[in-house]
Amino acid sequence: MPYSFKESDLTSEKSLWDVYRLSSRIRSSKLQKLIIFATAALLSINSFYLEQNTSTLLKDAREWASFGFTFSITTLGFLIAGFTIFATLSKPKMMLAMMDHINKETKLPTLKYNFFAFMKVFIAYIALAFIYTCVVLFGQKDGFISNIIDLTPHSLCTKIITIKISYIFLGSSLIYLLLLLKTFIFNIYAIVMNSLRWEYHQP
Repeated sequence: MPYSFKESDLTSEKSLWDVYRLSSRIRSSKLQKLIIFATAALLSINSFYLEQNTSTLLKDAREWASFGFTFSITTLGFLIAGFTIFATLSKPKMMLAMMDHINKETKLPTLKYNFFAFMKVFIAYIALAFIYTCVVLFGQKDGFISNIIDLTPHSLCTKIITIKISYIFLGSSLIYLLLLLKTFIFNIYAIVMNSLRWEYHQP
C-alpha cells in the first residue's frame, strides 16, 4: 500500500541525542510532576531545616548514589531485553501504518511517538546511571569534588550547599526512576492492546 511518508523518515535520527531531542516533546503526566515536586520539597525541608548534621546528609547521598547506580543498570538490562523481544514480535505492516499516522499532541508519527516513549525511559536511566557513577567516583571522602571545593573561596559554605542540593537531587531522582518504570510498563500494555485492535480490523 502507498504511504505518505518517505522511507528516509524512518531513519532520520542519526544519534541518541536526536532521539532525546524529539522525545522531549512527550510530556510527563501532572501526577508524575506532582510526586517528584513533593519529594523534592520534603527532602528540601529535611536538608535545610530539620537535619543540621551535613555528614548525615552526605552519607545518605553517597548511599543513594550507589544504590541508584545498581538499580538503574540492573533495571535497564531487563527493560532493554523486554523491549527487544516486543519489537521483534511486532508486525511490520502495523508499524508502517503507525508511521503513516500523526500523533496530534506531539506532531510526531505515532510509531515514533510510541518508540520515543520507550527511548525516553532508556535515556533517563543511562543519564542518571552516569550521574550516579560520577558521584561514586568523585564524591567520596577527600575525593575530587571535595578537593576542588576546598580550593574555592568560602569552601565550607559551598560544600554545605553542594551536599544539600545533591541530597535533594539524588533522592528525587530515585523516585523519578520508579515513576519511569511505571510508565514503561503501561506503555507496553497500551501498545499490546493497540496491536490487538490492529488484528481485530484485519480481514
